Amino acid sequence: MSNGSDTLPPPGILPGELRPRKTLVCALDWGLGHATRTTPLVRELLEHRSEVVLASNGRAADFWRTEFPGLEMRELPDYGIRYAPGPWLVPSLLGSIPRLVRAIRQERVLVKSWAREFDFCLSDNRYGCAIPGVHSVLITHQLRLAAPRPLRAFEVLGEWLMSRFCSPFQEVWIPDRADGAWLSGRLGHPLHQSWFPPLRYLGPLSRLASVAPDPAWAGPWGTLALVSGPEPSRTSFEERLRRILAQRPGRHLLVRGRPDLPSVVASSAGLVEVPHLPSSALKAALAGATEIVTRGGYSTVMDLDALGILDSRCVFVPTPGQTEQEAIAADLSSRGLCRSCREEDLAVEPKA
Repeated sequence: MSNGSDTLPPPGILPGELRPRKTLVCALDWGLGHATRTTPLVRELLEHRSEVVLASNGRAADFWRTEFPGLEMRELPDYGIRYAPGPWLVPSLLGSIPRLVRAIRQERVLVKSWAREFDFCLSDNRYGCAIPGVHSVLITHQLRLAAPRPLRAFEVLGEWLMSRFCSPFQEVWIPDRADGAWLSGRLGHPLHQSWFPPLRYLGPLSRLASVAPDPAWAGPWGTLALVSGPEPSRTSFEERLRRILAQRPGRHLLVRGRPDLPSVVASSAGLVEVPHLPSSALKAALAGATEIVTRGGYSTVMDLDALGILDSRCVFVPTPGQTEQEAIAADLSSRGLCRSCREEDLAVEPKA
């Protein structure tokens, strides 16, 4: 069975006692991050000769098909969350709750029908994918819901809510360090750990850590822009970046976060555009960039940390109103590990 890569994962990500015969690995389709960060775990399971079946939908499933073309892929329901821009974000999320609940119920029934096939289930932010009678683990870095500063005192309610979502699982694995130089800040380190199933901190996960860089993409690049996240903010961010980079002097790279599209390279003046880059190419391109502009989703943060380039060259532009990204950007920028700005403040001339 092919694992879609000639490289081996870093040793010891998975607990040493874990040796499942057949594993179901599920990932949420909100951008690509949930699938990309779970990829090192899939590689290690395959190295341990576990038979792996993948389950997701949308672009996350498309990404996994390119990374693991030899693995079975099963379809999970779309959670149906849509991010409206700016001040409409919270109302749009509240309006999505009924669809979210329906999707969780649907996937719970679906994975329950697969129970006899598996002896281990690994679910990245898919809350309905705990299989009764099967050891089921949830992967998440968000055990505390970030609230706007005026409502910070109510974050404890979000922590309690997240503990209820986690309760069907036997364990929760957090892709971060338990203490010290953590990346997820208060989101991945709840005040009331006893509310949750047993927590295990795996350390940051990155698909780029173990791959060899592709020198064809080493640049140098003036600005490398990474587009990601759910619609419609993904497309609006892409369009803004395209306009800005087309006017900047030098040579720049726009990675559109669209693994569902053909891998066609488009060039005009000093701007190179690609729908998606495989891990080896992205690793080389990131290392060869003077500036990296990104939403600052958590999986991207872990990739930059793994490459040793989480520093002032990184400009995080959180999705407007998405408090999780805003909280992580604020924490990292206060420690000098990135710069942060609003989308409307992006300019043709990069700011030092």
